[in-house]
Amino acid sequence: MNSNKEVLSSQQAAPSLETLTWGLNALMRSGDALSKAISSVELMQAICEAITKQENYLLAWIGFANNDPEKAIEVMGLSGLASAYAQDITVSWSEDRPNGKGPIGRCIRSKQACLISDTEADPNFEPWKLRARKYGIRSVIAVPIIESGEVIGALGVYASTINAFTDLEVHIFANLAAELGFGLNVFEKQEALNAQYQKQQIQDDKLRKSLTSTVEVMSKTMELRDPYTSGHQKNVATIACAMANQLGWDEDKIYGLRLAAMVHDIGKIAVPSEILTKPSSLTEFEGKLLQEHPENGFQLLKDIEFPWPIAEIVRQHHERLDGSGYPKGLKGDQILLEAQVIAVADTIEAMYSHRPYRAGLGLPAALKVIKEGLGIKYDAGIAKVALDLFEGKEVIAFDN
Repeated sequence: MNSNKEVLSSQQAAPSLETLTWGLNALMRSGDALSKAISSVELMQAICEAITKQENYLLAWIGFANNDPEKAIEVMGLSGLASAYAQDITVSWSEDRPNGKGPIGRCIRSKQACLISDTEADPNFEPWKLRARKYGIRSVIAVPIIESGEVIGALGVYASTINAFTDLEVHIFANLAAELGFGLNVFEKQEALNAQYQKQQIQDDKLRKSLTSTVEVMSKTMELRDPYTSGHQKNVATIACAMANQLGWDEDKIYGLRLAAMVHDIGKIAVPSEILTKPSSLTEFEGKLLQEHPENGFQLLKDIEFPWPIAEIVRQHHERLDGSGYPKGLKGDQILLEAQVIAVADTIEAMYSHRPYRAGLGLPAALKVIKEGLGIKYDAGIAKVALDLFEGKEVIAFDN
């Protein structure tokens, strides 16, 4: 590795108030850019633009060191009146290539700042002298960008005057490059996390679609055995989710509620079809057999790994606040909120719709039952939400 004396030109001048002002203003604007950028690409471009707001700085660009056979340097950020100088330039950080002897290449290779105090006089700049003359460039500084202890590239600043960069400016731009490297590291980690998050989201979406499809198949299986309640579970899910939205539940909780509602009667698959389709009132024995369906549903679902307590919700959807429900006679807070919501939605839909043993009783009759049970059989807050949603209406607009 070259020493600082070999890398930095010996033609440095004492700092002037003017050059000091240029450097400090560039640092200040760059610090502002560092705090506002929202991506690594935006950060690099913003840094270059912040530097070239100083009129003396004709060009600022960031080059990343590629590890290809040519060891090419890729332009990642570019700004300034002399931007065309770097737009189609071919630069390398290889010591064996003629285009690797410039300030950017030498900086990356040596891992130290490289200064060209006068582009017309420095022999290392000979390949680019005429090009620089065309754009009014007379001095250059390149400082390494280090990320996680490794040099990944360099920041180059090109000025319109000779000796534009003193030791103080070298120090300023070296600090700026260090901050840039830190910022890029932060963005790299954030972008990796974002990519992982997006991957997880895709997997979660696939899982949800799979769960939804499975639940729909289970629901349709039940409906094939009991055509009179065809659509009942979907309708209950629609009502329950409308209530949950009014209650302010989050999307994930509502999704779990929908799945539970879609299969809340799955336990009826163990009930003889002649009981399910009987056009008259059930006997006491038949009624008790039907009341086993919440527990049957729990047994069917308990070994399926849902992210929500689906099986327990299904088991509790006929429990009531005062302990008068079944199968466990649970009371108050012993009953899951999801089950309490489905209990209200199930009552409304069952009374509203036609059954083999009776015609639909209508929405006002269903809401009367909910109002009478408010705070007794049904949670007061949940019941009030249902009443607010449907009172004064004659029909329910199901969205299936």
